[in-house]
Amino acid sequence: MRRLVVVVPLAEGAQERARELLADGPPFDLGDTQFVRHDVYLTASEVVFVFEAGDDEPATLSIRAEDPSVWRAAAAWRPLMAGRPRTAETIFTWERGGT
Repeated sequence: MRRLVVVVPLAEGAQERARELLADGPPFDLGDTQFVRHDVYLTASEVVFVFEAGDDEPATLSIRAEDPSVWRAAAAWRPLMAGRPRTAETIFTWERGGT
């Protein structure tokens, strides 16, 4: 599995508004992407987006830039951010094998 992990630092007090935005789900149809799994984690100071693709797919976020819903979502997040989003590298993964 290949993963793309994006960490978005949140401004102080932005957690509840972030929770509201996340409740609406992604601004694009995940079924139209190469991803097989998507998780989002929220803390008091950041949001962590995890996208997983198959081993034969590049772990890059491939969404249509011309989709207006993507730009609206980005604009909604901008006031909540305390800094630039950054990517995280997977250093260790453990998974129990099937029997």
